[in-house]
Amino acid sequence: MAVVCSSQVPPGHQLALVTLRAVQGIVVRDVTDLTHPVTRCGFSGGAYFRFATSTRVSYIVMSGTGLGASGALYLVDLTTSTTSLVRAWSSGGYASWVYAWSPDGQRLSYLSSDSGGLKWHVLSAAGDKVLSNLGTVGARGVDGDSDDAWVGFSADGQYVAVEETFTTQKNAATTTPPIQIVRLSDGKRMYSRADGTMATWAANGARFYFRSTAGIQLWEPTGKVQTVSPGLQWIRPWPSSDGSHITFSSLNAQGNHLVGILDTNGGPVAQASPEPRQNPGFLTPTLIWYAGEQLCTTTTPCGFGGPAQNGKFYVYDIAGVESGSVDIAFYDSWPHVTGQS
Repeated sequence: MAVVCSSQVPPGHQLALVTLRAVQGIVVRDVTDLTHPVTRCGFSGGAYFRFATSTRVSYIVMSGTGLGASGALYLVDLTTSTTSLVRAWSSGGYASWVYAWSPDGQRLSYLSSDSGGLKWHVLSAAGDKVLSNLGTVGARGVDGDSDDAWVGFSADGQYVAVEETFTTQKNAATTTPPIQIVRLSDGKRMYSRADGTMATWAANGARFYFRSTAGIQLWEPTGKVQTVSPGLQWIRPWPSSDGSHITFSSLNAQGNHLVGILDTNGGPVAQASPEPRQNPGFLTPTLIWYAGEQLCTTTTPCGFGGPAQNGKFYVYDIAGVESGSVDIAFYDSWPHVTGQS
């Protein structure tokens, strides 16, 4: 994959991996001053982009689009434009593209998926450790509003978690739970659960949020689990890097998505635009990017697969102002958590 950087990333700046309207590929956009954003680097090719640090970006290249394709995870240094191989696989099953970096960029958690099943790993300088054999992924359809496969580290770097819905049925007769939290210092499993989906860590401390049939629940290292938003069935939660909010979408009665904002300090759940919007994520601690969505009505339902994007894109200030965006896709932002520079 080709990478071209026109300028260095200054320390402490806020960055985003996006696709710009009428521009090919994915770019590193400096959004420290959103009135004067700067494109620092551009990529041609690759998928599943993430910031490992402010100057290192990872991505996956696969030999094809179908299950069973070979693939590899690479890491590119933006200061030198040099690329290194992190890991490779000869045949990838469902969720083989799922991965996440620790806050310091020194550990990688990922899912490996092949004919032997789905496994959860942590890779570091100490080696590659399998934390759990999650089971096999059965052949079935995918519900984008309920199904999920995710891994992530707590903001304090002390814990790592997995959440997935694809092996639940296959694992019904085993003791392998689809939600697990492991303490990194000794590999001890601190929490597990047989149900739940759509998880995320808050961006400070070690607070793990996930969706259950009861609503949104919160696990803390004391072992306490509490329901923080009864009845809420959020989709694709994304925490703000200052730890104060989590944005998400949820379905209304017509089948459209609406963007919401959870106050992690216990305030009420807020709504962004009242119009259909999807795929929200925090560009900065106060700015949320999302895509416009076609309107579903009782007379013109969107049908199977849900509503499509309508070609419009927005940035929403949590103070209450929505404006248009030139970013037509959003993949990741930096910093990830409180205290990162």
